[in-house]
Amino acid sequence: MEGVYNNAAAPAVREPFSLRWFDYDISIGLAFPGAYGNTDFANRGENGNQRLIQRTSRFLYYNLGLQVQFGQLGMTVLGDFLSYDVGSLSSSTSSLALTTGRIHAVAAYGLLDNQVVIGAGARIVVVNIAMQGGGSVIRMAGAAPEVGVIVKPNESQWRVGATARAPVEATNISTSSTTVDPVTGVRQAGGFIMPDRFVQPWEIEAGIAWQYGPRPLNPPWIDPDKDEQALRRRIARDRADRATLRENDRAALPPATAQDLAARAALEAAAARDELAARDAEDKELAGARERLYREREARNLNWPRERVLLLASLLMTGASSNAVALEGFIDQKRDLVGRSVSLSPRFAFESEPLANFLRVRAGVYFEPSRFLDGTYRQHFTFGTDFRLFSWDVFGILKSQTWRLTTFLDLAPRYQNFGFSIGAWH
Repeated sequence: MEGVYNNAAAPAVREPFSLRWFDYDISIGLAFPGAYGNTDFANRGENGNQRLIQRTSRFLYYNLGLQVQFGQLGMTVLGDFLSYDVGSLSSSTSSLALTTGRIHAVAAYGLLDNQVVIGAGARIVVVNIAMQGGGSVIRMAGAAPEVGVIVKPNESQWRVGATARAPVEATNISTSSTTVDPVTGVRQAGGFIMPDRFVQPWEIEAGIAWQYGPRPLNPPWIDPDKDEQALRRRIARDRADRATLRENDRAALPPATAQDLAARAALEAAAARDELAARDAEDKELAGARERLYREREARNLNWPRERVLLLASLLMTGASSNAVALEGFIDQKRDLVGRSVSLSPRFAFESEPLANFLRVRAGVYFEPSRFLDGTYRQHFTFGTDFRLFSWDVFGILKSQTWRLTTFLDLAPRYQNFGFSIGAWH
């Protein structure tokens, strides 16, 4: 489901382990406070505002989302939020608590047997800045469209994708109390000069994946609806033929006398019982066929070779923002300009499974541009692992599922990020 962060078409991509016409996914993530204290989170650079960096603390990141898939259609709503505190410069003013969030609400559809997937939806941005122990200084929300496409030809070892996100701009800023200077017209709330608007720039992202080894990257997805279609059509045809035969038999009967009515009623009742028995047998046949076809699809997925090396590359382009001031600049009430030019972020990664059906590893590198005038690129190194754990039905609440433990690490100058999650092993 997290693929929606990188491509609006991701909700409709059906994986080989997705074996039913209806499928779903749930995402819950959390990073604990303090992990990024005194960290150059925004890549201000070695000569950046070190006093501000030292005043930031209690970072908390969390996300929550739901994805549903109906055949070739997929829909995702996924939100992630980052909150942190900024200490005051003086004892006379209050420290601030900031929360920024982005929500993707996207629908996508697979064409040509899920070989071409297109998607569209909205990217929603929310911001809340509040005094610690007091009311909100700013509350803002804005939305803009995003679109995406993924091309993944069946039986090929490559796929490509691209997505575009329009700039999000919000001018409806609500505050707990706002005053306007009658001479200058400047609006203030809680001692802060209010901005005219909040902006998240446009983005264009494109990437390619290439897989080496015997495991296929794009095996054809078998649509269960089409897999069962021939049997359902035959059953529907048989039922229609029987109904037509009964109607013809009724039409061929001569007008009934009084003494014939009881006999004909008995015959009709017997015919109805025969029809119910036939339908019950057909329903059982269909249920058995569905289970057999499901087992065939399951065996097909389980029998794919596990060995592979997956290579990935992508490029994220972020647009410029005219006369934009960094969020931190608003906090310090300084004209801290940010995002004055288009920036590029190249990314490279690989994934493999050195211990088949037990351990997956991945590593990557990406270059983070600085949106500040005096900032420079910094290089990140990322690492991750998936460990297969055990099967458990969660006290009978869920169908027995094999679980995995995922760990990750992201290292860069003046920055580190690490964590873990629990999910399903496929």
